Amino acid sequence: MEADNSKKFNLEVANLSILYRHYKDYFLPFVVILACILMVFYVIIPQFQQYLSLQQQLKVETQKLEVLKSNYSFLSSLDGSKSNKDFNALTLVLPSGKDFAGIINAISYASAKTGVAVGDFEFSVGSISGKDAQGVSAYPSISIDINLVGDTQSVVKFIQEIYKTAPASEVTHIKTGGNAGSITILFYYKAFPQQAIDDSAPIKVLSAQDSSLIETVSAWNNVSNQLSLPLIPSLLSGVSSQAASLGNNSTSPF
Repeated sequence: MEADNSKKFNLEVANLSILYRHYKDYFLPFVVILACILMVFYVIIPQFQQYLSLQQQLKVETQKLEVLKSNYSFLSSLDGSKSNKDFNALTLVLPSGKDFAGIINAISYASAKTGVAVGDFEFSVGSISGKDAQGVSAYPSISIDINLVGDTQSVVKFIQEIYKTAPASEVTHIKTGGNAGSITILFYYKAFPQQAIDDSAPIKVLSAQDSSLIETVSAWNNVSNQLSLPLIPSLLSGVSSQAASLGNNSTSPF
């Protein structure tokens, strides 16, 4: 039995020897080809993929650099004084907070220009929730009810002057009769939103419509900072206490 196993083993060794002698000329090329295949899958392909990834990153960074160059060129070409003037004009039209001085000055200016006398008034908090009664997005506002002395035509002129005088306002109620009337005005405001500046984003250039809007509001009767305007005695009598009350009891949701 052991002799048979020995003969079988020797036969297998002999066969392997024969196969080796027969295919030994192909052994080295096979090993080289196998090594090349392994190198392609484990070295060359990963390196090529990394190269493509680096090229993509280079493209992205190049685009960011072009945006930064464009932004720098745009900012360098801006007229600082004009930009400040436009910003101040827009801020006065839509204040960032409760601008009681601007409201009183606007009413005083409209009264003096139209000859309409202002009687009693009452401040109240307008919409501070950011939505109106229908749930539509709205700016927070301060509401003021004013009694006026003047005919209907004069009251209409008074309202027109209010619309052309900063800050932004909206007349929501009008009642006239004889030589007197009353109106309700909403004066809007909105705090500046907090923004995260993305230095890789291109700066948006104002459109022709935006520039036209700025020119329009800049031409309005801007009296918010003109403290020399004569204030109406009836307005002075109650504005301090009501303004303080509104300032303490209401907060902007923005």
